[in-house]
Amino acid sequence: ASRRPTLSLRLTGVLRLIGDVSLPTDSSLQTAAAMAFNAALARTTSVRPPPSILRGKRGAAFATRATTRCRVVVSVTAGGVTEVTVNKVDLGDCKVRLEVTVPNAIATAARAECLVNFAEKSEIPGFVYAKKSGRKKSGSNVPPPADAIIAFVGAKEFKASCVEEMLQRSIPDAMAVVAATALQDSERIETPFDTLLKAFDNALAVPEGDIKYSIVCEVVPQIVWTGDYRKLAVTVVAPGDDTSDEMEATSQFNNQLRNLGTMRVVVDRGLEVGDQVVMSLDAVDQQTRLPIEGIKQEKFSLDTGAAKINLPGLVDGLMGMKTGGTKTFPITMPTDWPQEFIRGVTADFTVTIKELFDNEVPAPTDDIADKIVEGATSIEDAKEKLLTMQKENTKAQLERVVDVALLDALAAICEAPLPFSIVEETGRQMYSEQMLEMQMSGNLDMATVEKIAAPEMVEKFLLESRLEIEQVVRRTVACEELFKLENIDVTEEEFKNEVVAAKQEFEKYGTEYDVQRLVEQAGETIEARKSLEWLRANAEITVTPPVA
Repeated sequence: ASRRPTLSLRLTGVLRLIGDVSLPTDSSLQTAAAMAFNAALARTTSVRPPPSILRGKRGAAFATRATTRCRVVVSVTAGGVTEVTVNKVDLGDCKVRLEVTVPNAIATAARAECLVNFAEKSEIPGFVYAKKSGRKKSGSNVPPPADAIIAFVGAKEFKASCVEEMLQRSIPDAMAVVAATALQDSERIETPFDTLLKAFDNALAVPEGDIKYSIVCEVVPQIVWTGDYRKLAVTVVAPGDDTSDEMEATSQFNNQLRNLGTMRVVVDRGLEVGDQVVMSLDAVDQQTRLPIEGIKQEKFSLDTGAAKINLPGLVDGLMGMKTGGTKTFPITMPTDWPQEFIRGVTADFTVTIKELFDNEVPAPTDDIADKIVEGATSIEDAKEKLLTMQKENTKAQLERVVDVALLDALAAICEAPLPFSIVEETGRQMYSEQMLEMQMSGNLDMATVEKIAAPEMVEKFLLESRLEIEQVVRRTVACEELFKLENIDVTEEEFKNEVVAAKQEFEKYGTEYDVQRLVEQAGETIEARKSLEWLRANAEITVTPPVA
């Protein structure tokens, strides 16, 4: 059935549609990417409610709500003295505090439930008790007294169980107040657990008076449009044309041809353009003298004859170096470097040549055409295939450029506060995708992967790339609102096809996946795509020639 949008839906979807990330095909890269992904998404923020709440009978509503943003929590509120009361306080910045008061009757019922459960599960000498079946064995079915149960279980554990049972009984009612607007996984019990334990702090763990605690959660932002999203106009620069496509296809042909070359060890000269080099690599910020994270590698392999070098100036610094030689030289990090916080930084690179090879490139003859491009029958056929692929790539790049421009234009007229949890979640996704890009570029050893995936590196990225992350979230919020306002539907067939395609993609690369999350991401992707399709169909788009 068609699905209604939620704030989470475009987070992954938009990033996927405007991103340029491929899944690793090499098994070692898959492993490294998985490690990096897991480390980047590791959360170190405040504590969630006790796990038993998510597993408990009454906590089922709470756990169910947590699977989808803004799903309604089903709860039953009793009347009179057993009613849970909730006072909602707006904290601003999409945050609310729920001040919950649990009447003594509910706390007492929670304690009674714990007594019964422990009496049935515990083997207390002198007592045999079964709550449901009546008897475990012959003899009277007599529940142990409270003091015996508490002494057997332990006072601290019993009181903690009472608190958790009390929370199980009251949290669904509390969260029902914000069920329509609360963001998934943003709930935090603000009151310390030790404070809640004090409500049962006596010999028999009898609750004294009402119990109060507070929950802080984030809610869907209130959106204000400052312009008409139906009249958007954007101008973009084409990423390429026929001339640049031909140049890029020629470059790819030469690179593929070089890959078929024969490597011979160089012993009698220094490095020349066209050589293959294996080196150790490190860099420090020229101003602070601090190491630049993610650069250090012990065995970095580089083809100096490649048409494109990701780090301009590196080959120039290596010229003339011999095996065993060490040299330090400055390089200014490019402005499109994946890690934003080191873009434009001037660094002193120190390299040591470990191995140097001359690449004897074969002549381009028809008999090796299939090795250059699979299925090519001649050199000319290989060149034509590469040119066709490059044109398709340029077309896809233009679509991404247009998508970003449309989303930025939409975000510019959509005013809304940005929930912290959404900003953080998006930032972690972005960092993971950047690490995957670096993995796909090759030449990263496991030590480097583990280093850039460290929690402190993730936190540094979240801090220093805050503006970029917030812009992505603004696009997401605006796209989400457009989807709702235009009542864009996703049919059952469209959704099913997207799920099947996503499943096949994961299985193609032998990558493990969570079925529930796969289904959610399929919905996110297709809804984001349909929103962008609406924008492309309704906006005025001007494309100018590429910059010479």
